[in-house]
Amino acid sequence: MASSGRERHRDRDSGHRHLDDPPAPAGDRVFRMTADERQQIAKALRFIDGARLALQAQHNAENREIIRELRASADRIFDVLSDLEEIP
Repeated sequence: MASSGRERHRDRDSGHRHLDDPPAPAGDRVFRMTADERQQIAKALRFIDGARLALQAQHNAENREIIRELRASADRIFDVLSDLEEIP
């Protein structure tokens, strides 16, 4: 089969299209959080902790990594929230 000489779509640069990527968020953004939002986050953290405890109670060695990641994730979220500065 002869080639027409035209560049095909699949022959073009296979890199990601940068126009579709959203810009990276700035690291110094300020957020406000309501008491209700804090309660929602606390509820989610309790849910994560409950799931971790339920998996631990199964005493299944295959769950060790999941349990470790659930604990670490909840701890990271809690640390981030604890370190937030209050805005007057």
